[in-house]
This record gives sequence, structure tokens and C-alpha cells, in this order.
Amino acid sequence: MSACHTEIIYQNEDFVFTRCQDCGRMGLMYRQAMIAFDELNFDAFRRYMLRMDFDAEKYPFFDGLDRVVIETYHPDVQFTLLEEEFYWLKAGVIEADNHLKLIDMIRKL
Repeated sequence: MSACHTEIIYQNEDFVFTRCQDCGRMGLMYRQAMIAFDELNFDAFRRYMLRMDFDAEKYPFFDGLDRVVIETYHPDVQFTLLEEEFYWLKAGVIEADNHLKLIDMIRKL
């Protein structure tokens, strides 16, 4: 994404969602992790996150804390999140999608 002309679509304290104005590639940065998406894969990730519920998906980890495992579209990359982290990421994805749709709607006018 280094050659891209990125615009920030949505940002809060630990979450940044960007899109390249030229190629449309999207970047989701949450804390120290970053995932790049094309439009189709971001929509799939968004739908996946919407279906997830912490209590239904949590696992006890070796340190005694419950976490959810977030799959990415790459089989070797997963994230483990505590409950608060999970809900912050989920809320960020929802807000990013809302902002993305709003920007696209405005640009079509």
C-alpha cells in the first residue's frame, strides 16, 4: 500500500480504516495489527464480525483469560482478542463500513 493515495475513512483511538483513492485497496489497522482487503474481502470480514458474539466464541487461553480467535482470509493469520478488544474491533468495523457507504453515496451525487 506504500504507493497508494490513501484516505482515512474512519478513525478512533486504536482503529484506522483507509482506502486507496486509485486502486480501492482497503487497510484496517487495529492497535499494532494491520490487514489489507479488497472490497469483497472486507465485506466478508465485516459479515463475519457481525455474526460473532464473544460469549458464544470465547476460549480459555493458557493464561486463564477468555479470548476469541478472529480468523482472517489468510489461513495462517489469526488474532486473539479479549472481550473489550473484540467489541472495540467489531464496533470499528461497523463504523468504518457505515462511513465507507456514506462517502460512496455522497460521491455518486
